[in-house]
Amino acid sequence: MAIISFWNELEKENGQTSSIIALATRMAIERNYKILVVDATLSDKTMEKAFWKYKENKALKQLTGGKVDISAGAEGLVSAVASNKATPEIITNYTRIVFKHRLDILLGLKTEIPEEHEKSLMLYKDLLVAANKYYDFVFVDVCKGNSRPSTKYILERSHLIVYTMPPNLTNIDNYKRLRESNSLISKPNVIPLLAKSDENSSYNVKNTTRYIKEKWMIATVPYNVRFMEATNEAKTADFFIKAKLSNSSDIVNGNFFGAIDRSCNVIINKLKELSY
Repeated sequence: MAIISFWNELEKENGQTSSIIALATRMAIERNYKILVVDATLSDKTMEKAFWKYKENKALKQLTGGKVDISAGAEGLVSAVASNKATPEIITNYTRIVFKHRLDILLGLKTEIPEEHEKSLMLYKDLLVAANKYYDFVFVDVCKGNSRPSTKYILERSHLIVYTMPPNLTNIDNYKRLRESNSLISKPNVIPLLAKSDENSSYNVKNTTRYIKEKWMIATVPYNVRFMEATNEAKTADFFIKAKLSNSSDIVNGNFFGAIDRSCNVIINKLKELSY
């Protein structure tokens, strides 16, 4: 139904991946949507470690010079795309399941060679188009920065771009500048998201919304230490499931999930506005 890309122009940690993890997991549990999360980043295991114990085969990496077997994972799917064999059904053969019929993850390419990674990402257009026929939402974790042709390539083909920024003035001002000077970011299919926000900060979601002169409250994924611990310990799915089943009146987690739910609505309502 829609390809939703998360991106920031500055090549620094900004909470982008953790925001995708939070929103996609919550949406998969609480709503009747089938979601695919695509990790399009380079040498970043954050997505994998959030759901599964990551084991690195250093000996194999040394023997292959960073190259990997293309028969599995994202490499296998890229090979299928290059051969014009990518179909919605085939895509599911290369993804990993978090919640059956609800949330699948296409982990990042295993190569650490930038040139090979970039070449493969240029094939993601057809991959995303095929996946969009099978899933309600395709969330894409796009490489930060604007130096890679594949980044612009993916963003131009996204139905919605979520510009993800941490609560600091440099990033917030950079978004304001891009909105006025960048033809891609000035389009109506771009929304800001404040990641790792804190209501006690001067740059909380209310103040930031006012500062960037948005009419409605912007999306946010607040900082939550329990959530961050879960993503570091491959316990993300358990964290969200336990929260759903719990009757506890935990204020910290309650505020966190309330903000996540509101941000999910911001995304869905924007897509409706854009008629996707």
